[in-house]
Amino acid sequence: MRLTVLGCSAAYPGPGGACSGYLIQEGRTKLLVDCGTGALSNLQKVVTLEKLDAIVISHLHADHFFDLIPYRYALMRLAHDDIRPALYLPPGGKRALLKAVSPFDKSTEFFSKYFNVEEYDPKCGISVGKVSIEFSPVKHYIPAYAVAISGKKRLVYSADSGMCDELADIAKGADLFLCEAARCSRDDGEWGHLLAGDAAKLARKAKVERLVLTHFWPDHDYSGKLKQAGKIFGAGMEEATVLGNYLV
Repeated sequence: MRLTVLGCSAAYPGPGGACSGYLIQEGRTKLLVDCGTGALSNLQKVVTLEKLDAIVISHLHADHFFDLIPYRYALMRLAHDDIRPALYLPPGGKRALLKAVSPFDKSTEFFSKYFNVEEYDPKCGISVGKVSIEFSPVKHYIPAYAVAISGKKRLVYSADSGMCDELADIAKGADLFLCEAARCSRDDGEWGHLLAGDAAKLARKAKVERLVLTHFWPDHDYSGKLKQAGKIFGAGMEEATVLGNYLV
């Protein structure tokens, strides 16, 4: 299994950056998890659109799904008219996406004409090619779901989450834990996000093999927090970088 980080910025991308987007490849299976601003451009640096099997969206904050809109316009072009990837949305996702585009297009088929759209049941898993996917609700400002992808190895993605038992449980024993660390300080009130040090503590509790921290504000210097997290977790902790590759 291989992870390619297409974007790791929180809310807005810095120069040359992109918001949340993660490509997971297992054999010929290619899965995109989240599709935030700039992720589509970087995706095409790694794979052509016809090779992507499915997209899974962890939650409905714009920095995790907004590039689905330009993605849809790409699929309506003649060059891509035979491509129709699966699009798995959290509960309520179909209505929310149509509401997002309603100021400029009222069609109820805006997405479903070009994607095979389904809302996943977080209590049930799904399968895409050679991988199985499970979900767990986590602590955020809106409903959000951590995503566990299992093939020969197991990769767990936190989505956006504060500290919670549900995240520790789904991360347990993961070969690679891709965990958000957006919170800048304990005084910022960001209970729906994690400090890097807290992410490292959670990863140690879950006994994961490797930890990749992600989802950073482009305007904040995380170097001190990442150094502290490295001391807590030990060897095997890394910082996500745009177009960085990680073998699971």
